[in-house]
Amino acid sequence: MLHKRILEWQARHPTVTWLFWALVWALVIVAFFWPNPAHGV
Repeated sequence: MLHKRILEWQARHPTVTWLFWALVWALVIVAFFWPNPAHGV
């Protein structure tokens, strides 16, 4: 199973995994809070 291989890889590379998720959450937060005229705010 692919997800099992991904989990095993993440266990071997915790720093890379942590940085990846930090980047993902940073992009999500920016997307939500960045002033965007498309949001009609």
